[in-house]
Amino acid sequence: MEILSVSFFNHYKLLNHLFTILACQLETFSVGLIKFHFLIKNLIRMCNPSIIEKVRKRISRRNLLKVGATSAAGILASGCKSIPKSKPNEITPESISFNQVVDLTHTLHPEFPAWFTPGVERKFGTKTFLPPAIVEVERVMKFEEIKINLNKISYWEHVGTHMDAPSHFSEGSTVDKIRAEDLVLPLAVIDIKAKAERDPLALVTLEDIKNWEAKNGPIPQRACLAMNSGWANHVKTPKFKSLNSEGKHQQPAFHIDAIEFIKEERNVVSIAVDTFS
Repeated sequence: MEILSVSFFNHYKLLNHLFTILACQLETFSVGLIKFHFLIKNLIRMCNPSIIEKVRKRISRRNLLKVGATSAAGILASGCKSIPKSKPNEITPESISFNQVVDLTHTLHPEFPAWFTPGVERKFGTKTFLPPAIVEVERVMKFEEIKINLNKISYWEHVGTHMDAPSHFSEGSTVDKIRAEDLVLPLAVIDIKAKAERDPLALVTLEDIKNWEAKNGPIPQRACLAMNSGWANHVKTPKFKSLNSEGKHQQPAFHIDAIEFIKEERNVVSIAVDTFS
């Protein structure tokens, strides 16, 4: 495969060319399979631009998604040979069954609660911080004008539903160093809603974990251990921040003894909370 060197200025143009070529190079086999021909060498030889609009009109979003899924499966299958035998201590694929998908995310918007308040100065050690908006969206291109929707989005780390890398409060790994296999894990949920309702500083304790294991068995190997404090129900109210008289957050969390236990005695890859992380 030839390697293309393109400037950042031409990046958008290249993506547009690729979409055009993909649309023009779909070929249907007699057996009903669809195959993509990635003709990188022929980027200069573009299809007529009107093809994009014709394809858009002919293919519904549902059908396009079906084509994409089928093609992706085909690409993965065609690129796979026999799976090599695993090495000692190597993570191997496991069969996972499920019957429901649960969306745990929140929609991020400028008024979404965060660890800071836009426009209100905060101090961290010797660092003075004046936070701007949590998220800003700039409309760059409009479909009604040029048949393209394009936004420029700017937002802060550690706001909304997100994942913290170990480097957030340590010299640990940055997010790009986290292995993909560490992102799909068995989930164990410790429910502390009852005591969190009474006390905003409620903690997931070692006793809570032992009680959970007495009912459900040991925490699964390589699990994500999650706290369900019910705090997500307060996300649209001031209680979500639960600020005290000094402006500090009062929220449920994991007790240090519980953290030490799962770190030393259990094979837990990550923890999850429904409060500020």
